[in-house]
Amino acid sequence: MLSWLLGSPALPWSDLEDIFQEYNNVAVYIDNGGLIQMIKVSDIDEFYTQFSVLIHPKYFKTYKLYYIKLRKFVAFPTLREDLADYLISLKGWRGIKYYYSDEFLGAWILYDCINCRDKQRAHLQIDEKGKLKDIVNRHLEIYNS
Repeated sequence: MLSWLLGSPALPWSDLEDIFQEYNNVAVYIDNGGLIQMIKVSDIDEFYTQFSVLIHPKYFKTYKLYYIKLRKFVAFPTLREDLADYLISLKGWRGIKYYYSDEFLGAWILYDCINCRDKQRAHLQIDEKGKLKDIVNRHLEIYNS
């Protein structure tokens, strides 16, 4: 049913919210050209199962998370191990880190939040380039808002 979106330019968040209003959990991934390449939907609220909408970080070099809707969580990916370590160590934050041998591939950072679309979107807009302290502070501002 949703296959008509594949290969099309990424739609505005408001349009995606309308399209996916019936789903509890959705993630839309785009390629470097801004075209939708993967859509994952699930009614299962757990984030660490084969039914999750979160993809393995090995795909982060090819795909970028563009839109995500999780009913019970806020989640965002990172390619920075220092950022993942710091945020996961904070009370209320969780994460899943992925490695290949000793090489860090990426991580998903999560915290509990029911229907927090504005916070979700704000986390995805943070640029991970720069000082760790500045990036952490931006994520914490959103978390505490």
